[in-house]
Amino acid sequence: MPSRNARYLLLTNLLSMPAGSVFGFTGVGHSSAIRSGLRGAHATASTVTTTHIFLSSSITGSAMEERTTSQSISTTTALLFDTILRGNSTAAGELVGTLMEVRGTPRMDELLDDLLPPESFPLWTRIPFAAKFSKRARQRDLKKVLDLSTPSVDNDTKEEGDLDDDPESMKRRSRRALFILLRNLASNDDDDDSSSFRDASITRVKRIASKDAKQQAVSSADMLKRTPQGLETPQYEVLASRPNKGIEVRRYDEFAVCSVTMGDLKSESDETKTAQQAKLSNPQLSGATSFGALAGYLFGKNQEQKVMKMTTPVFSVGNGDARTMSFVLPSDYWQGDEAIGTAPKPLDGSAVKLTTDEGGVRAVLMFGGFGRKADVAVKSNQLLDVLSRDKEWEAVADQPVTLAQYNDPFTPPWKRRNEVSVPVVSR
Repeated sequence: MPSRNARYLLLTNLLSMPAGSVFGFTGVGHSSAIRSGLRGAHATASTVTTTHIFLSSSITGSAMEERTTSQSISTTTALLFDTILRGNSTAAGELVGTLMEVRGTPRMDELLDDLLPPESFPLWTRIPFAAKFSKRARQRDLKKVLDLSTPSVDNDTKEEGDLDDDPESMKRRSRRALFILLRNLASNDDDDDSSSFRDASITRVKRIASKDAKQQAVSSADMLKRTPQGLETPQYEVLASRPNKGIEVRRYDEFAVCSVTMGDLKSESDETKTAQQAKLSNPQLSGATSFGALAGYLFGKNQEQKVMKMTTPVFSVGNGDARTMSFVLPSDYWQGDEAIGTAPKPLDGSAVKLTTDEGGVRAVLMFGGFGRKADVAVKSNQLLDVLSRDKEWEAVADQPVTLAQYNDPFTPPWKRRNEVSVPVVSR
């Protein structure tokens, strides 16, 4: 008799075949039911029937019993989702495509809610390798990944609607974390061996996410692989490194930035700010935050209506109303005041300012995760503590620590590159 896994794989293959191709069956097949169901089609028993293949454990592999039943949308979605948790990137891509079609509608929330795992699981799901054989164990691994991937509210970076850690706000962030996970499960990242998702099951993803969450040592080479490809970034040379401390000392070349200070945004009148919110809201984030204002400037919300190339990283320094966020401008505007003078002028009242950063020597500590306020505080103290005892370099007095975040909002925390840095001089 075929093993349970063999019977499951056979069932999965049959479900993926076009309707009518399985033993000449007629009607709407499971594959079509899944696709139409995920798109919100509600078939009735009188109009749509689905071919249900029942593999009984009590019969031989060559014998199968067919049943024609009304297959519920939730059941077919759950079956597809479980193949994704087993590592099927193609299925993940199809599901992401479906979710994108209904993005921003209540239907998307409904679909993601149906896929969120339960809150508790039996103890046996913790048994090593249980996820290879048990759907419930895979769901438990999913919950662990989502727990590691769902950020708490950060008062400095919170989005509109996340004023408190209330249940609805938490669920909204869980949906977002699940969608981000699905996007990454669907991707084929051949350049990142440490977190490749080509054949990754949810159990493998859990191991990677857990390691990063524990802030276990990640080499500079591995961290640099997390840098987005194809985006311009400030150039530097490494002057010294402390591999056992995770720190580099770099000399940066000159570059240019566009910046917004939170206090400047808040100083606008309510009428002006409402208009700016409508103009500058980033499609990836809600609310006219400093991120949205800067992204709006780069994407054409400037006096010349010129769209510029996206760059990396995003710099942040300070707290509260004094918190300043900066985007790196394209390299066309890096070389001196004359070059930055040719950059598109910001809109009046946008609070966006253009400046040249002279570069210089900085000590840098790299780490993963979301780069939340508490994490940044820990890493900043770690950086300053190492420098206080370093025999070659010391931090410049009274200079703030700068946070650099390299990845877009749809990157899970275990694939992110963050840095804290401070100006240094030789002793």
